[in-house]
Amino acid sequence: MSLFGNGAPRTLISWAALIIVLLLGGCQPTVAESSPAQQLAAAVDLAPTPTLQPALAQPVVEYSEPPPAAEMPSFSLARPEDEAEIVVQEENVVTVTAVPSPTPTQILPTATPTPPNLRFTSPNEHYWFWRPVHEGQTNWTDKVYPYGGTRGGTLQPHHGVEFYVPEGTQILAVADGTVVYAGSDSQQVFGPQPNFYGNLVVIEHDTRLDGQPVYTLYGHLSEPQVVEGQHVLMQQQIALSGATGVAEGPHLHFEVRVGENNYNSTRNPRLWLYPFPDRGTVVGRVVTSSGEVWHELVVSLTSSDGINLGHTTTTYAASNVNSDPLWNETFAFDDVGGGSYKAVVQIGEERVTEEIVVQPYQTTFVEIVIDPPPPTPTSTSEP
Repeated sequence: MSLFGNGAPRTLISWAALIIVLLLGGCQPTVAESSPAQQLAAAVDLAPTPTLQPALAQPVVEYSEPPPAAEMPSFSLARPEDEAEIVVQEENVVTVTAVPSPTPTQILPTATPTPPNLRFTSPNEHYWFWRPVHEGQTNWTDKVYPYGGTRGGTLQPHHGVEFYVPEGTQILAVADGTVVYAGSDSQQVFGPQPNFYGNLVVIEHDTRLDGQPVYTLYGHLSEPQVVEGQHVLMQQQIALSGATGVAEGPHLHFEVRVGENNYNSTRNPRLWLYPFPDRGTVVGRVVTSSGEVWHELVVSLTSSDGINLGHTTTTYAASNVNSDPLWNETFAFDDVGGGSYKAVVQIGEERVTEEIVVQPYQTTFVEIVIDPPPPTPTSTSEP
């Protein structure tokens, strides 16, 4: 007879089984208490997929008119590294140490007929235009094939200047104006023949010169990025450079046209582009004592004190290019460092030198008079 009666052993077994099951269940991992590897996998699966945020575009700074001197943008117009000068920047004002700061002339809105003279420049000159290429790139004019030059007689007289930039370089409007043409010149002719400039943009500027319209032309482009009738602002991107038309390689061909938008109305852009810091422009004429003009003659500038670099150019070819009525020049040097120079022309043994002083942000004029050497006498034989 059992101590617990007839049903006691079965009840004890049932309780024991239940306790074992509970103990075993407590030793097993639950879903909430998964292994570290399982927890990491679950976290990766549940984490939200990151989305790529587009980079914020840099704001484009556009000037509807050149700001007054106290608000002049802090960037300088770059030039070749071997000609660099020290420029002090303070509170967003560019101060060239060698240049005394004149009292700035009040700048009127571009809607008025007043020329948009830039800082330090005279209202009697044409320094109206910023460079058509960004600072830090090749934004100086080529010296080998200048306006009016023929590159040693190998090319036709040049009606503009070149900026040797790679294909796809951003091209900028040099001043405010309205696009009068953007596209190919294969149908509408702008040069001596169709498809001369390839893709081009022509802008008529808001300011006139003595009542005459002023145009700038940007040639050999890979892609115009404006349309006819569009108003653009100074330093606004208008195109990408290329090698279309008769270009031998990628570059920008840049022209200034006055009075009419045609090939025979060009002027020397070197007289219109704002000089680099502490630089000026030299223009002049080379004539005979009787007033006849010398064409395609080499002119050199030599620094009198050796501080500045020398320059060389040629006088204009005989046809299809124009002197500026203000100067009646036959040659021009741009971006000449301020200081004393000797302007030199030599024909055979005949050499003429003129002393000049170049002032920053101004144009210096020089006239060089040189006559052809007398003919070499020939010996006559006795009969």
